[in-house]
Amino acid sequence: MDDDDQPTSDDNRLAIGVALGVPVGVVLSLLLDNWAFIGVGIALGAAFGAVPANGWSTGEDDPAEPDESRD
Repeated sequence: MDDDDQPTSDDNRLAIGVALGVPVGVVLSLLLDNWAFIGVGIALGAAFGAVPANGWSTGEDDPAEPDESRD
């Protein structure tokens, strides 16, 4: 079995976001007495799950660091 076949933690972030969004939607639905907020919770979970976790930690084109090639 190749290493490419194994899922990585990046593959699971969206599923974890949706899974955590359902309880948030249920809580909103119970508090506001409107069960349509389950969809809002799922959408928020999917949105937060789809956001890249460490976009700046790759070290590529970090705008906070000065460009050393310009002197």
